[in-house]
Amino acid sequence: MKESLLGKRIWRHKIFYLFMLPGIVWFFLFSYVPLFGIQVAFRDFKFSGGFTGSPWAGLKYFRQFFDYYQSFELIRNTVVISCLKLFVGFSMPIILALLLNEVRNVKFRKTVQTLSYLPYFVSWIVVVTLMQRIFSVYGGPLNDLIASWGFERIQFLYNTSWFYQMIVGSDIWKNIGWNSIIYIAAIAGIDQQQYEAAKIDGANRFRQIWHVTLPGIRNIAVILFILAIGSLMSAGFEQLLLLNGPATASVGSVLDVHVINAGLREGRLSYAAAVGLFQSLIALILILTVNRVAKKVSDVSLF
Repeated sequence: MKESLLGKRIWRHKIFYLFMLPGIVWFFLFSYVPLFGIQVAFRDFKFSGGFTGSPWAGLKYFRQFFDYYQSFELIRNTVVISCLKLFVGFSMPIILALLLNEVRNVKFRKTVQTLSYLPYFVSWIVVVTLMQRIFSVYGGPLNDLIASWGFERIQFLYNTSWFYQMIVGSDIWKNIGWNSIIYIAAIAGIDQQQYEAAKIDGANRFRQIWHVTLPGIRNIAVILFILAIGSLMSAGFEQLLLLNGPATASVGSVLDVHVINAGLREGRLSYAAAVGLFQSLIALILILTVNRVAKKVSDVSLF
């Protein structure tokens, strides 16, 4: 009986399911089919033997990673950088969305929105090249300005003292506009009568933001925070590959770069798969844990 009702419901809304079909196919092909390759992490992978013909290795490559003298450093750096990006950068799109919502000049608001979106579509190679030009010790406009004021020039890039600031700052600059889109959409969906009621109660703009706007986007923020927790073991490959150097290796070497170097540069595919699987398992545990906590605390969760 339930199956027939479900079938009728699906047929009634077949147009909506048809729109979902490309997304479902995409996820199936690129997210689920590749899961077959997870077994590489448990085999001594040989191209001649393929996925199923290579000899079984068990947990050999997991032990190999944890026996590696830099494994703790890689995990520590990854978690530190990811936490900084999460806890510093997560609130920035919310703040931008709140500020844009308060702008009454439509042309100015749209201009700011467009300018904030643009960096998202610029590759990290271009971004890092711009940073090298701007923050260069000699010839960089920022250091030239500092020197003109009588201060010593500062080595911003490839310097452990400024490494985290550069990493987090460039990440925020690149993604803040794009990440604010969903919050702007959520704010636009808040019932305007709530603002009118707040005005009647004598609430100023700040009070309206605190008591109407923020509660209105709270559920969206919680969901996005849970999803962001899943990236805690991934600090970002491209950015760290380009902005990290020998001078900052002690704080900038992360799992993402280590996996790519081991798999593609050194050809250790089984080892790289094992480390990547370790990252994914930790991410899954974090998402499930934070989702359960959020469900108990705020009644908002992914499932």
